[in-house]
Amino acid sequence: MRFNMSFPVTRRGRPAVDPAVMLLYLATLCALAIFVIYPTVKVLITPGFDHVVEVLTNSRTLQAARNSLVITLLSTTTATVLGLVFAFAATRRDIPFRNVFRTVGMLPLFAPPFMVAFAYVLVFGRQGLITYHLFGLHVNIFGWHGLWLAQTIGMFPLSTAIIRGVLEGIHPGLEQAALTLGASETAALRTVLVPLAWHGIVGAMLVVAMTVLADFGNAVVIAGNYPVLATEAWIKMDGLGDLQGAAVIVSILMIPAVGLFLASRALLGNRVFTTVTGRGSDVDQISTPILIKWIVVAVCSLTCALVIILYAGIILAGLFNQWGSDWSLTLRHWFGVLSYLDEFRITLIVSVLAGLVTAITGQIIAFLHTRSLWFRGALDFLAVLPGALPGVFVGVGFLVAFNGPPIELAGTIWIMVIALGFWHLPQAYQATKGALGQIHRSIEDSARDLGATELRLITDVYIPLLSRSLVGSFVQSFIRSVSNVSVVVFMIAPGQVLISAEVLRMIGSSNWSAGAALTTALLAITFVCVGLVEAITRWFGAPARGSQL
Repeated sequence: MRFNMSFPVTRRGRPAVDPAVMLLYLATLCALAIFVIYPTVKVLITPGFDHVVEVLTNSRTLQAARNSLVITLLSTTTATVLGLVFAFAATRRDIPFRNVFRTVGMLPLFAPPFMVAFAYVLVFGRQGLITYHLFGLHVNIFGWHGLWLAQTIGMFPLSTAIIRGVLEGIHPGLEQAALTLGASETAALRTVLVPLAWHGIVGAMLVVAMTVLADFGNAVVIAGNYPVLATEAWIKMDGLGDLQGAAVIVSILMIPAVGLFLASRALLGNRVFTTVTGRGSDVDQISTPILIKWIVVAVCSLTCALVIILYAGIILAGLFNQWGSDWSLTLRHWFGVLSYLDEFRITLIVSVLAGLVTAITGQIIAFLHTRSLWFRGALDFLAVLPGALPGVFVGVGFLVAFNGPPIELAGTIWIMVIALGFWHLPQAYQATKGALGQIHRSIEDSARDLGATELRLITDVYIPLLSRSLVGSFVQSFIRSVSNVSVVVFMIAPGQVLISAEVLRMIGSSNWSAGAALTTALLAITFVCVGLVEAITRWFGAPARGSQL
């Protein structure tokens, strides 16, 4: 039976654009131009030529660039190797404690960006609980080695998540085939598993390298006299008031960050890491060689211990009167958290609004990308571009762009809301784009056959079907905004102080116990938020797509 399609379509078969959708498209392009392109261009053109030459020939800037390159190579290598080990443990059925490793190995993802370094200063520093008070060692954790440890533990879950997805897509029958052809278990893993997972491993390295390169939170706490580009930009701005110098440094940082982003997008973009065979997936995995098994268990156990120490150190530090000197138990730091209710209120307001900006804008752009619109490729590029920009670049860019007419946002919460909202946009856009890909075209065609307008199609079809993606995108943006430092540290104004900036101030003044109590409160907000969302989504149905961090 044929249906007479009465609604207009384009030559490619897509629905013709409704005027309301076209207006939405133009408004979205304007928003992306103002809040993505304009700050980016503004940073690049702000410094004069003489200022650029001065900064580029400065010995400290050159040292910071070299240090950034070295620490990126070191941390990326170790974080990727650890991620591979944890991904292997999580996907092999005969690895003992694999569920424990899987759970504990993801905990650093929930930590504020400065928390890993802060915790290891408390535990392994000069007055560290383990190094000094238990073993009597005088260890200076500040420097490249401390930053290396903090970034490795903080970043390896990123590579775990990517590589695990690749390993789960490899059919175990291929390993069995290698055994049938006479290979040993070790040879089967080396010749089958590693080659098939190689693109995912390289992609994970690129993602981790991009994150390490732009890392500000760990570096500002534990790097000490080891300058890197991200912290140098902040020193230029906060300590010297040199906005043009900060713009030059973040522009230098942007170049490799964008290159790594484009490489990872090309490698991981739409690639599906799945092996397809003609049989079902009920084939058992081959046994993991005993030596490999116990090496994996040992590495995962040691790493999990470091992760547990990370959380335990922060929580316990808030219970002592003065960490490192007065170990008497007290609750005064926990009660002292109540004196920062204004900072918590502002933090929650900014984070909620930024989450809404991210989730709603991401859904709108993903929906517009499915329509027959001009410059759809440009829309896609602008939606993912913020993911390539380091947080310090975004912070300096918004400060330069919106510090005066025609759009003056500096000194208000809106500069933080919009900056965070658009910086987190790529995750929401990609999640919604994936969810839209699972909605069959026949659903839209049926609604149009019944006379639905474009607006009715959005409200009655797409919004209900994409509600879980919307919630997931909001939660991700909210959690990242609550503890963000790299973007907002450049935008703090009197009366507009976020709790993460207050924690950094306490760490800088060695008020460690009070800082630990505030960090614990940030953790509590994060886990309560995740728990509420999980409860809500379980109440209404399946877990939210995209809400799993």
